[in-house]
Amino acid sequence: MLVQPLTIGELWAVATTLRIVLIENLRRSAKLIVSRWFEREQADLVADRLLGVKDRTPDPAALRPYERLSLSNGFLVQLVQRLRELDPDAIPAVGWLGKHLAQKGTNSDELVRREHQLQGAANVTVRNIITSMRLISDVDWATLFEFVSPVDEVLRTNGVFADLDFATRNLYRDAVEQLAQL
Repeated sequence: MLVQPLTIGELWAVATTLRIVLIENLRRSAKLIVSRWFEREQADLVADRLLGVKDRTPDPAALRPYERLSLSNGFLVQLVQRLRELDPDAIPAVGWLGKHLAQKGTNSDELVRREHQLQGAANVTVRNIITSMRLISDVDWATLFEFVSPVDEVLRTNGVFADLDFATRNLYRDAVEQLAQL
């Protein structure tokens, strides 16, 4: 495999590329978090109907529209947590939920553990992305660029280049880049 140093343009693009990648990862994490939140909200609505919460009459058929659907783990975990201590004889949905989980090859404790593990991982990911964005903002990219640029390394061999101000050094780099494209 041939390894080549980054071009001047590629070196300047590193900071922007890192930010774009981090923002994309943040977008994906946020989408997952919002999706799971929506699933929990849906499960809460079903549980409220089943239990007759908020001055409603208990509706044992509240789960019926969901019986043939492929239910997400977020939905199931919230429903498990809301119905956990209830009697399956009094609320048939509790028994249905246990059977549904058994058909999926799991149980309520395992499902809750996995979901909490995923939520924790999502929180850590978001925290790491935000920390990385802060660290990227703290980097002096001009200094780093000049330190890793092979063009700057060659130009610094002439004692005068290092004494020039950044804008002038940048003009030299641009001239070298234009010459390299000829």
